[in-house]
Amino acid sequence: MKKFLWVPGAGIDVGALTRLRSNLARPQEAMGEAWFMSEERRLFPELMGDLSGLTAWQLQEPLQEIASGTSAFGPRAEWCDWYHYLLGQLLPRSHENFVSSLLESLLTAFMALYPNGVGKTPYLAFRDDALLTLGRCMMEPHCWDADEIAVGQFLHRSDSNPNKVWCWWDASGDFSASLFFCLKYLPSSLVRDWFSSVLAIKSPHWRSQVLVWLVGSYDMLTGATKWPSEFLIEARPSVGWEWSHCLRPELTASTDSGLPAVVSFLPRISRECVLEATHAYFSDDVFQAWIESIARVPILESELGPIPSQFEHLYVRRREA
Repeated sequence: MKKFLWVPGAGIDVGALTRLRSNLARPQEAMGEAWFMSEERRLFPELMGDLSGLTAWQLQEPLQEIASGTSAFGPRAEWCDWYHYLLGQLLPRSHENFVSSLLESLLTAFMALYPNGVGKTPYLAFRDDALLTLGRCMMEPHCWDADEIAVGQFLHRSDSNPNKVWCWWDASGDFSASLFFCLKYLPSSLVRDWFSSVLAIKSPHWRSQVLVWLVGSYDMLTGATKWPSEFLIEARPSVGWEWSHCLRPELTASTDSGLPAVVSFLPRISRECVLEATHAYFSDDVFQAWIESIARVPILESELGPIPSQFEHLYVRRREA
């Protein structure tokens, strides 16, 4: 793969999805839960049939078992095989949600199965195909109205809660998990151009999430925090996502990927590329233009509160120091 960019409307690559589906067949036996203490282990026989009739929650649950089970007990061929099959089948439904999006569960399970990178794979082009599909779900056409996000389709979806807040002060789980996924698995030579394409999207809602994520991820990007399991639940801004607490250093010792164990979740070169690209991009004028565009959506300006000032301190003023 010579180039990887995020362009609104350029979502899942059809050819890559076709390869995933043709190479990753459904296992012959039903998948079991990540619990071995009871006399009878729960199975998921519904996965053996037509997945189109299952709800988002019915699909999230086995994916969560794969992530949590791998984190707690190490890799099992059963979970790996079922994940590969489910990945190819569920990608077009990635933005369906029950509390959280199906995309978050797909991403977390992938990261749990491949903590040291994508080494041993089910077929030769698997890593590239995963990036061109799972790594581009955020750009799916139905998520965008030209260069503006289609509010309610992804990111924070509504203010339907007792406090009537959207929670724009936190990074939406689908957004944060997708950024970390690409940053972890993209070849380091492609990271800077990819992240520049992230910064190039002009939607104020998108820009607010970029600021939030860069502030909340600062310790991860600088190496002070090494694994998503270290994210604090009460952090603001929060950059955690569904079951991201399962992504912990112990995963690196039990995998059979054939790759050496990594010392941190993100490759050093890749996270440094993001820091360098961000510092280079945000001049005073560019930062001010972002703030003015965000201010045109009052709820964004209100809910972000002090986060733009925190961002300015970390990325704009620090660049000048």
